[in-house]
Amino acid sequence: MNFMKKAWEHLDKPLWLASILIGIVLTFVVDKLPFVTWVVMVEIVLILINGIFSIWSGYWIYKHQRKWGELFIFPILYLITAYFFMPRYTYYFALAYLALAYLSWAMRQQK
Repeated sequence: MNFMKKAWEHLDKPLWLASILIGIVLTFVVDKLPFVTWVVMVEIVLILINGIFSIWSGYWIYKHQRKWGELFIFPILYLITAYFFMPRYTYYFALAYLALAYLSWAMRQQK
């Protein structure tokens, strides 16, 4: 029980909440909306919104001096959702999101 309490205290709750909302909820909702075409979903949601969120998450992790392993939170949550609800070609976006988050984090390390 003590381990769970320590883990909960060290958990970056805003990052996890935002990653769940963008990676799972937004991806699922946009996939199920009948008026959103695949082209619009890829352009607006997968490239623009998720790309900006990946850059933000890398900056957030740097700004709050979190561990680099937290860069994997959003891409993994997105990959799980994409595996169950999206076409197979969207799996590769998880690698792009990881690369964007890493670049955002690493470029701040240089300053």
